[in-house]
Amino acid sequence: MRKMAEGVYQIEVPMRHNPLGYTYSYLLRDAATLIDTGVGTRDAFDSLEEQARTAGMELTDIKRIIPTHLHGDHIGLVDTVRRLSGAKVYAHRTAIERQQESHARDVDMYSETRNETKLLGGSKYLDFLRRFESSFRGRMRSMDIDEPLEDGQILELEGSTLKVYWTPGHAREHICLHDEEKRILYAGDHVLPKITPHVSLRSHLEGDPLGDYIESLEKLRGLDVETVLPAHQYVFKDLNGRISEMHLHHKSRCEEMKKAIGDGRSTVFEISAQVSWDSRPWPEMEFWTKRMAARETLAHLVYLRNRGELDEEVIKGVLYYSLT
Repeated sequence: MRKMAEGVYQIEVPMRHNPLGYTYSYLLRDAATLIDTGVGTRDAFDSLEEQARTAGMELTDIKRIIPTHLHGDHIGLVDTVRRLSGAKVYAHRTAIERQQESHARDVDMYSETRNETKLLGGSKYLDFLRRFESSFRGRMRSMDIDEPLEDGQILELEGSTLKVYWTPGHAREHICLHDEEKRILYAGDHVLPKITPHVSLRSHLEGDPLGDYIESLEKLRGLDVETVLPAHQYVFKDLNGRISEMHLHHKSRCEEMKKAIGDGRSTVFEISAQVSWDSRPWPEMEFWTKRMAARETLAHLVYLRNRGELDEEVIKGVLYYSLT
């Protein structure tokens, strides 16, 4: 636990079996507010409880929880803390819409994953995927949201005034929170100090998540921020500089993918195999990592298609891209 400003504490919530190691939850003590909670494990809860107590706050006294987005390492303990304290949950209204859409679809997740893998050009992995058919049972559990938030909304809390910035890209419902007086940005996963957040597209969804992400980055440029408090890695200072680095990263990644396509046409998996991924080379990735990489590749290809730089066609149930 670290004190970041008067009444603001950074809590390191452990996350096993994930290379990031932990998620940062931020406790606004005077407002009895948690921004993100960490994963929903016993170790995570015990750590959150102990560190909050060290900062002078019992979890039973929490009044509100503000998840930056719906990923499991950010909302895993929301229901647990709510049961203990009766806290209200604040999240962007898109979080409600996303959950409603997910439950309305009522699809077979295994069939959807199999069809997507084939569509993206990964047919050679289908036999491997079949081994895990039973693992796809179950549906995303909904998180009740008491207070839907809007872009630009001001939250007048005890000891802190926060402005909501809707920042879709990494997740459609993602928000950042700006405390102008303390010159703090609670950045969630939107802006991280070293790695780039995973920006991907599921094949059954419409939209342009990379375009959204780049636009969302620009929304934050020029904010009066001295300290960026991310959900992972470490605290940093130069928000504008990091935004510029992220722009360059995605520009470079787009050029790399266009080069991989060359004069012919390629599937998403074929293009992904030519990308210089930061985590590890493509041949060393397990299928599940390749699947995530392919979705990230798809987001970049759709971004380029929407800007007239690529053509897209489906041939015998497989998606292909070529230069215009």
